[in-house]
Amino acid sequence: MRKQKVVETEPLLYIVQPKAMRAAAHMQETFTWTNRPQQKETGDAAEQMEEGEEQRTFFVKKEFQAMTLDEQLAFLARLPAHLPPLKCQFATKEQSYEGVLKRCTATELTVADERGNETAIGRAQLLSVTMIGFVP
Repeated sequence: MRKQKVVETEPLLYIVQPKAMRAAAHMQETFTWTNRPQQKETGDAAEQMEEGEEQRTFFVKKEFQAMTLDEQLAFLARLPAHLPPLKCQFATKEQSYEGVLKRCTATELTVADERGNETAIGRAQLLSVTMIGFVP
């Protein structure tokens, strides 16, 4: 066998890598804090505090199945707008309905099925609510 002659040639294409410049980070150097004076509680402020407490109890992390029926319906009615609607199974004494909760009042709830047909269910007839999943 004949040894091949190795000839060093320059590459046909150069890939130029830019030299990485070190980025300068502008960090916060000072921090000031002032203590805000306490607001005097009036009748209006006390009412706002009570409403705030009610809102806070809604955001307590709880599993859906551990919630009461009223809490489940309130959760489904106030579902954030950035989430797709939740498909649920609404069980009554006579029948069970699958669909998305559209409206919820003290006496009845309106459930829309996959076809868009709305069904009114009496609140007193409702036994349980089970989440099925998100509607695409």
